Amino acid sequence: MKFNHLLASSDKQAIIEVEGLARPLTIFHLTDCHLNETDDREGAGALVESIRAYGLDALDTRHRFERALAYADEHAVDCVALTGDAVNGATLGNLDYLTGRLEALQAPYLYTPGNHDWEYPFEPWSEETRKAQYPKFDRLTEGNPAFRALTLQGVDLLAVDNSTYQITDEQLSFVEKRLAGGAPTLLFMHIPIYVPSLLGDVMKDWNAPIMMAAEGWDPELQAQWMVADATPATRAFYDLLMANPHGNLMGVCCGHVHFAHADAFGRGSCQYVTQAGFAGGYRIVRLVPLR
Repeated sequence: MKFNHLLASSDKQAIIEVEGLARPLTIFHLTDCHLNETDDREGAGALVESIRAYGLDALDTRHRFERALAYADEHAVDCVALTGDAVNGATLGNLDYLTGRLEALQAPYLYTPGNHDWEYPFEPWSEETRKAQYPKFDRLTEGNPAFRALTLQGVDLLAVDNSTYQITDEQLSFVEKRLAGGAPTLLFMHIPIYVPSLLGDVMKDWNAPIMMAAEGWDPELQAQWMVADATPATRAFYDLLMANPHGNLMGVCCGHVHFAHADAFGRGSCQYVTQAGFAGGYRIVRLVPLR
C-alpha cells in the first residue's frame, strides 16, 4: 500500500495521504492532560497527597481538557485517541470523571494508559503498583488496557500500553498479527520510540533519554528513572516498527515528553509526538485519500 506524510502548517496538525481510503478520516489526538479530580472517597489522606504531589492548576487542566473534547464534538471527528497520563493517579474521582467524560463523546475513543495514570497516592512507582491498579482501566479499554484495536474505514488504529518502557510478548504478537493483516495502520502509545533526531530535544528538556528502547542511558540516571534495559520482546517490537515488513505502518502517535515533534523513521513511517494537553496541546491527524 502507499501513503504519504504531507507537510502540515503547525505541530497541531498531521496530514497523511492513504491509498484506497474512501473518504477522509479525522483523529483527534490528546495526551498528557494530567487531570486531578481526586476526591475524599478514599480518605482525606489520598486527597491531600494527590494535591501535594501534583503542582498543576486543577482548574486550568480541566478547562483545557473540556475545551479539547468540546472541539472534537463540534468538529465531528471520527475518533478521539488518548495516549496516557490523562489523570494523575488511579483514584475513584479521577477514573469516574474520565470515564464519564469519554463516554459522553459523540465519536468513539481509543485510550491507552501512561505511567501517571496508574499511580496511586502513597504507593511507590513500581510494577507491583501498576498490576494492582491496572484492572481499574478495564472500563476505558473494553477489558484490556494492554492493547486494543479500533478499525475505521479499513484503517487500523492500535493502542498499546508501553508506560513501563517495555512491551510484553503478548503485545508484540498482537501488533505483528495486526500488521500482517495489511490494513493501513496507526499506532498509539504513551512513550515515544527512540529516534535519533528526537534525542537532542528530549535530553534538553529532561536530561535523560526517556524514550522506549533508547540508547545512551547513564547507568546511575537510568536507575533513578527506574527504566530497565529493553527486554527481548521490547527490542523485537522496536525492530518490527523500524522494519515495517508489510509496508503499512503509517506512524506512531505518542506523548510523555510534553513537547511536539515529528520524526521520520523506518520505511516511510513518522512518529508524531504531541504537546501535553495541560499546556494546550493536541494534534488533529487527517487521513485523506491518496491523490
